[in-house]
This record gives sequence, structure tokens and C-alpha cells, in this order.
Amino acid sequence: MSKKFQNYDFTSYTNDIYCFGLKQTWDYICSFVLENDSLPLFFDYRQFGELYEIGLALEDKILKRKSGQYYTPGDVAEVMSRWLIDLPGDIVCDVACGTGNLILKYLELIGEKEAHTLIKKGGLYLYDFDETALKICKTIIALKYGKDIVSKVNDVYCDFLDSSLVLPKNCKVISNPPYAHFEKILSNWDNTDVQKDTMEYYAAFMEKIFNEAKSAVIITPFSFIGSIKFYSLRKEMCVLGSGSIVSFDNVPGNIFLGRKKGTSNTNTSNSVRAAITTFERCKGVKGFRVSPLIRFKNEQRDKLLKNDVLENLLPSNFQIVDDTTKHLGRLIKIFVKFMMLG
Repeated sequence: MSKKFQNYDFTSYTNDIYCFGLKQTWDYICSFVLENDSLPLFFDYRQFGELYEIGLALEDKILKRKSGQYYTPGDVAEVMSRWLIDLPGDIVCDVACGTGNLILKYLELIGEKEAHTLIKKGGLYLYDFDETALKICKTIIALKYGKDIVSKVNDVYCDFLDSSLVLPKNCKVISNPPYAHFEKILSNWDNTDVQKDTMEYYAAFMEKIFNEAKSAVIITPFSFIGSIKFYSLRKEMCVLGSGSIVSFDNVPGNIFLGRKKGTSNTNTSNSVRAAITTFERCKGVKGFRVSPLIRFKNEQRDKLLKNDVLENLLPSNFQIVDDTTKHLGRLIKIFVKFMMLG
């Protein structure tokens, strides 16, 4: 065991970030844990995601920058993963995977045997523009499911909007895309109406996923449901397939617990109204069932964040966006106060 890591602790970790930077620190850590079978408690892969969040906060402070991504809490990841399990698709893709909160929960829920089978057959794809987060995600998969099969994981370090990048056929996608505005459309993108109208990464990611995947579960801001600049996205969604949209208010409780990538701020106002969208390409009935905006207290998360509970809050009718109906319903200002549902 390397002497450097024998007594490694949180102070050592923060010092390394200040001295070597976040990328090099995690290059060392990932190499170390993959090369050694006996590891100090500090290197428990279950805390890698949180450690990386802390590291990002330190690096953002050093570089005086802000990040545009909210990490997916475990309970939300479980709801999304359970929906994904029931959707069609032989290949599983996590787009903007980060350190793997979503895909790791999905693999856990399908069980070790099925997870091994998926990985061994090359049916797992990870995409991210953050090379270090991608490496951490793959390292955790190696530690949890075997160093002997991790080479079968397709980890793609990329600009997901690059038009030369195409999702594999017959895939289903789980994603928490970046929530940030872009100033211009890059020359290697498709230059679509959605990109031009919204200038938002998350909308552009949604459009590409809906066009290329067989099915998907995506968590994003709520704004695409009603804001006029997202009309082209809503219209395209309804042309391509059907699904459901469950929407959450951000007060008094919020889905992301106020935690944003690159910050340790836990102020509950530091969050967005969010929506979980399920999507399936289809030739028949198209459109989306859209829930009222759900307002809840944080202490009610355990009761609320259950797939059957959320499904019961969805109406039976499918709403379709076209040239005459430009919004996904008129439910934007209607709230369901979960605390009043009994």
C-alpha cells in the first residue's frame, strides 16, 4: 500500500486538491483503489460521489466559477430507476452520468446477476463532459461489480450535443442533464429549432435523447412545460412519443435538497422547480400525462417519493401540443399540497 494513502483522510484530500487540483487528485485515488484490494476506510466507494461534490466546491472557490448541475438524491434516483426498469430498450445509457448516482441505483435495483450480464455484453453506456466524474463512475462500477468486466463498460467522454455522437440503437436513457444557458450554438451541433429557441443545455439534451432513444427517464427544470421558448421542444416530444411528467415545486421542500454541484450551500431556496419526464417512442397514442405541481415538505419525502404514489397523481388524459395548443395543459398554477392528501 502506498505510504501516501496509509493514513489518508479528509484533510489530506483537501490539501491535495489545493496542491495538485481536483483532476490529478482523483487520478491518484482511482489508480490506487483499482490497484489495491485492501483499502483504508476513507476509500469507501459509497462516499466517492459526496467527496467529489466537496472537491468541486473547493475547486470552484479556487477558480471563482459556478457550476450548473444539481446532483440527483438517492430517493429520486430510485424513483427514476424503477420507471426505467419498466421501459423498453436492451442497452442502458446514462447521459451526463457524473459520478453515477443514477446508473448505480439502476444497477442495484436490477440485481447483481442482471447487472453483470448487462455489463459483460457491452450494454452499458456512460456519457459525460466531465472526464474526472466519468472516471470516478467507472471506478465505482469496477469496485462494485468486478475489475475483470469493467473494460466492457462504454464510457464516452464527449460533448453530448456533437452531431457525430449517436446513441446506440434500441437503447433506453436515464439522465440528469446540465442546467445551464449557452451563448451560441457550436458548429458541431445540429443547430435545431429547440437549440435556437431555448439556448438551454437541458432542453437540447432532451431533444437529442427523444430523437435517438427508444425510451427515457429524465429529471430537469420544470420550465419546459409552459414557457413559450420551449414550445418547439414540447411539440417535438408529442410528435415522437408519449409518457408522463411529474412536477415538483421548490418550496417548502425541494427535490434536490438545495444541493448543487460545486457548492456546499444547503439553503433550500438554492433549487429549481423540477420535473421527472418518462418517454417512450410509439406509433399509436401520443402525448403526455402531466401532474399538477406538487408542493411538499422535506419531511414528507419518504411518503411522496414512491412510484405508485406519484403515478396516482397523474391524470388519465394525454395532453398533446400542436399549433393550436402550445402548452402541456393549464396545470402550471395548480398545486397538489401533498400534506393534505392524507
